Amino acid sequence: MVSQRALREIYLKGFEMAVKEGKARSLMTSYNPLNGHWTASNYDLCTTVLRGEWGYEGIVMTDWWAKMNDPVEGGKGDMKNTAAMVRAQNDLYMVVGNGGSEENIYEDNTLEALESGDLTVGELQRCAMNICRFILESPVAKRPLKTPEELEREAGSFVFVPVKLIPGKEETMRLSIEHTGRYKFFVKLRSGLSQQAQSSCNLLLNGKPVATVQTNGTGNEWNLIKLENIYLEPGDYQAALQDVKAGMEIAWVEVCR
Repeated sequence: MVSQRALREIYLKGFEMAVKEGKARSLMTSYNPLNGHWTASNYDLCTTVLRGEWGYEGIVMTDWWAKMNDPVEGGKGDMKNTAAMVRAQNDLYMVVGNGGSEENIYEDNTLEALESGDLTVGELQRCAMNICRFILESPVAKRPLKTPEELEREAGSFVFVPVKLIPGKEETMRLSIEHTGRYKFFVKLRSGLSQQAQSSCNLLLNGKPVATVQTNGTGNEWNLIKLENIYLEPGDYQAALQDVKAGMEIAWVEVCR
């Protein structure tokens, strides 16, 4: 337990200075609970203090596979309790499966809470507004927009035959691109580490990193993950995997249009 005075005068003061003087735009909540309430779902921290008193307008994300409990009642922490996270105005859960909400591999309770009335659409919209504001104020939002017609002309009308890259076989790690466009990379991988562990590696084309392949433990079962919107220009590429962390095994990488 920590008193309000100690919390504000000792523990929160450094964060307040960083937020206000550094003009922070993104923050991560920690793993631990504070006075019985996990920080990832702590309304007093994420909304009352951070946004209400400090005037913070950026996004808030959880630490990796964090636990949450009810902002009012407390109780046992559970990584499935994303409804409590949203109610606290913690905007993003880190991390989810590559299929996102379509797969919902952790079986979170967001939709269940909406149906029961424990979570409102307005609370979800509030988090969405924070995320959209963050994106619109980012440098990438200043790039000139292109019309669908311009994008279609850039991509052209062609059929790209999928290419399968197999690590360890030098002759299979070459990729030839004839048309400018955005490509998808499918990676077949597995990891014998625990679900909380994280492994990753960099995908290089001609020595330059184009994407990061990452996964948590898969129970040593083969999984297929998708990396989208990788922009490639015409040319011949030599593919390579760099800094493959312990526990990750990659069978192949398939490139599709």
